[in-house]
Amino acid sequence: MYVAVSRSAERSREGPHMKKSEKIVVVGVDGSKTASKAAMRAAQIAAESGSKLVVLTAFTKDKTDRIEIGDKAWSVTAEDEAEATADLVSRTLKPITSNIEITAMRGKPAQALVAEAKRRNASLIVVGNRRVQGPSRVFGSIAQTVSRTAPCDVCIVKTV
Repeated sequence: MYVAVSRSAERSREGPHMKKSEKIVVVGVDGSKTASKAAMRAAQIAAESGSKLVVLTAFTKDKTDRIEIGDKAWSVTAEDEAEATADLVSRTLKPITSNIEITAMRGKPAQALVAEAKRRNASLIVVGNRRVQGPSRVFGSIAQTVSRTAPCDVCIVKTV
């Protein structure tokens, strides 16, 4: 079960003079089981509609860890970790759709999803319903923030 919030009437329509762009579905992941459920549904929607799926992980801290093993050393940033999370999830979605792109964006998850959807002129953002019920709904959730500020349709997937 999922809930869709439509913004179609608010979106600008492509006229005959404009080049038709690729349809884009954006989903946010953080490595949690609920985010993975939303990503699975997003992959199904993307496959059924012939859209590209963009798997996004947001990160908020500018941190760099230094890893040393013997005489070798590596630096791992928060962005690297976010991209690794998006990549791990995208690999599980390959059997559903192969048209997947991963990205990491600095910022809070809701704002990052909306910014990426605007940047790509996405047709849909898919989010889970975690923290939509209970006390946190008073203070807001990613799904609520995205549904209020998205430039496109929003699909809220029942993940809990």
